[in-house]
Amino acid sequence: MKKKIEKIIQEKLINPVLHSRAPVSEVSLGVAVGVFLGLTPTVGVQMYLVFVVWSIYRYIFRRHFNLPVGVAMVWISNPLTMVPLYYLFLVTGYWLLETQNGLSYKHFEDTLGRISETGGTWKIIVEGARFLLIDLGWPMIIGGFVYAVPGFFLSYFLTKSIATSHRKSMARIAGMSYEDWQTENETHH
Repeated sequence: MKKKIEKIIQEKLINPVLHSRAPVSEVSLGVAVGVFLGLTPTVGVQMYLVFVVWSIYRYIFRRHFNLPVGVAMVWISNPLTMVPLYYLFLVTGYWLLETQNGLSYKHFEDTLGRISETGGTWKIIVEGARFLLIDLGWPMIIGGFVYAVPGFFLSYFLTKSIATSHRKSMARIAGMSYEDWQTENETHH
């Protein structure tokens, strides 16, 4: 099981970053947008939201970030991590708003499990959104932002550092300067 999880992390999260030919700043911003949206209670629509943000950023602001990397990064919240993350968001939101709901982790997990078995994808999205946004509401959203905002900045700068280091290493292996490697290997929009 551990090997399978490591393989999924390598293929879905690490490889898209290291193998991208976009400039480091575009890859880093793609990661940051994906992590931000991955740390919000929007499972089921996160990939679509990355596309919406990418479209606004590209066509309104005339700037770029790496869309495939952004889409890959939303998978930090997935069927295995969603329940613990969402519960963490909820508890954090309750704490910040100084309210108590008494919702146990078991009841939260059981409710999300029951929703995931309700039928087709659209019905799951509608029922999940109703539970998360209407039944649990603002505490869940606020709690998510507590992690999403720092996640955005941390992932941006960490990715920038790792991707730059990786590319400089690739340049050394190729026997060229980093600037020459960038000219030869990076694609610009």
